[in-house]
Amino acid sequence: MCHRILLLSAALCVVACGSTGDGSADGGGADGETDGSLIDTSTQPESGSPEASGGDAGTDAPSHADAESHTDAGTDADAETHSDTGTDADAAADSAADAGPDAVADSAPDAASDSATVADSGSDSASDSAPESGTHDASDGSTTVGPITGGPCSSGAAGATAIRIKFIDAAGAADVQWLVEGDPDRSNDSAGTYGYTIPFTSSYVDQFLAQGGVALDDSDFIDIGMSTVGLTSITSATLSLYGRSYDVTTNGSFNWQTFDGTDQTATDFVSNVPPYQWYSADMTAEIGPGENDVLVRIKAGPSSDSLVVNQVEICLVAQ
Repeated sequence: MCHRILLLSAALCVVACGSTGDGSADGGGADGETDGSLIDTSTQPESGSPEASGGDAGTDAPSHADAESHTDAGTDADAETHSDTGTDADAAADSAADAGPDAVADSAPDAASDSATVADSGSDSASDSAPESGTHDASDGSTTVGPITGGPCSSGAAGATAIRIKFIDAAGAADVQWLVEGDPDRSNDSAGTYGYTIPFTSSYVDQFLAQGGVALDDSDFIDIGMSTVGLTSITSATLSLYGRSYDVTTNGSFNWQTFDGTDQTATDFVSNVPPYQWYSADMTAEIGPGENDVLVRIKAGPSSDSLVVNQVEICLVAQ
């Protein structure tokens, strides 16, 4: 009997020692706290000591920590998603930025070229539709250096072109087309054909034998208005007509008048034979520098007293 009691006591002792080795409920709580503390430490580095919490709190701590960890992870995921999106947006922006200058660079010259064509067309249209005696102050576009910017003279005269006009057919009448304005002050530039009788209509003739031009005889004249303001000296001035004598039997000539004087070419200076040629005369004495209202009046002279004029040009050597 005593032997059985001793065996039972020994068995109870073994059971009790085994429970203590596995850990009590408090020990489990401590382990829970320790586990919770590790999770909290990884997610919240500045949290308090795990030993401050109870067993239940320690057990719950991992759950909250996990939840917080998931929340942070979600935030991080969101942040990463936004970051990726931002990266894509930046890439798109970069692509747009890269494409932008290239597209502008590629299209700019064409646009500039198209704009220049439109400007030229507008200028030509304005010249063609200019009234017979109207003014025209558009730039001639010359790159000539100096006060007279009209470039070389078509007539071959010395200096540069201050004025060049052409007469064009306008349903039988002769209209002025401005070719060059190279005078420094273009505010008074004007040109037209006028008659001694009113009403007067100019005539465009000779288009079958040559280029055609305005008929000039003893009943009409050409007036060209200009300015020499901006010039301090005129060394040479040349008046040139492109055309012929409009008479099948004889040659002709021309004369001119300004506020400074009058002069004329030699008789029969202008041939009556096509094709047209340039006929130039020195008019230096009839034009001066610094004059605001210069008026050059051109008339036909003997022998024919009749000309057909396609172009008129005034060239200056001036400072």
